[in-house]
Amino acid sequence: MNVNVFLKRNEEKKDVYVKLMDIVNRVDRTWQEEFTDFLTPDEQYFLNLISKGREIYTKYFGGKGNFERAVALISKVDMDIDFPVDIIRVSGNFKFEKLNHRDYLGALLSLGIKREKIGDINVFDDGAEIYVDRELSDYIIFNINKIKHTGVKLERIPLEIAREGMQSFREITANVASLRMDAIISEVYNLSRSEASSLIKQGNVKVNYIYNDDQSYNLKDGDIVSVKGFGRFVFSSVVRNTKSQRLVVSIKKYV
Repeated sequence: MNVNVFLKRNEEKKDVYVKLMDIVNRVDRTWQEEFTDFLTPDEQYFLNLISKGREIYTKYFGGKGNFERAVALISKVDMDIDFPVDIIRVSGNFKFEKLNHRDYLGALLSLGIKREKIGDINVFDDGAEIYVDRELSDYIIFNINKIKHTGVKLERIPLEIAREGMQSFREITANVASLRMDAIISEVYNLSRSEASSLIKQGNVKVNYIYNDDQSYNLKDGDIVSVKGFGRFVFSSVVRNTKSQRLVVSIKKYV
C-alpha cells in the first residue's frame, strides 16, 4: 500500500505516523538506533511500510508467542540488543473478584501513564502479566497494591518464566452468498446487509488493523476484521459450497 493512501485512510492517527517517519529519517541520517514506544499493529504495519526499500532494520518485541503491541528497534545495521521493556506479574486472591483487561489497564492509566507506554496485558485466572516501559516499572510496582476491591502484589519477572498470552475464540460457521465483507459481517453480528454496509462506509471497520471502507472487499483466509462497537473476528476459510451455490465459511470470533 502507498504511504499517502495509508495516511489518508488513517487520518485520525496522522500525528503518530508522522512521528514514526521522523524517527526513521533521523536513524537513516545519524546512524543512531532508536526504540519506539509500544506500537499498535497498524503502527507496526506503517513502520514496515516506510522502512521498505531503505537500508533500515526494524525488530519488534512484545512478549512471548503472539502479541499485539510491541516496541520497535529501528537501526541502520542488524543488531541484537536488550529492549527497554519490563514484565510485571500481578498476583492476588481472585476468589471473590475476577479482574479483566480493562481493570488492569484502568489501574495503570489512573497513575497518569500514557497508553503507549504499556504493551500487552495478558490476563490469567491467577492474575496478569503486563509489558511496560522499563523506566516506569518501579513507579508502577510501588504505587499499585489494589485493583478494584482486590489487594494485589506486583513484581518484575524475567521473560523466561513469562507465559504466552491466551486468545479466546468461539468458532462459528456461517452460510453466506459471497465472501464480500458486508455479507460476512452481517452474518457474524446478526445485522441486516444494509446495517453492515453502513458500518463499513462510515469507517467503522478495519481489516488486518487497517481501515477498509470497501464493502465489496472479498475476505481472505486469515484476515482479521474488527468492527467498532461489535468486536473482532478472524475469517478462517471456506468450508464448502452448498448445492444452492452459497458458501459455508468458518469464523473465529474473539470472546
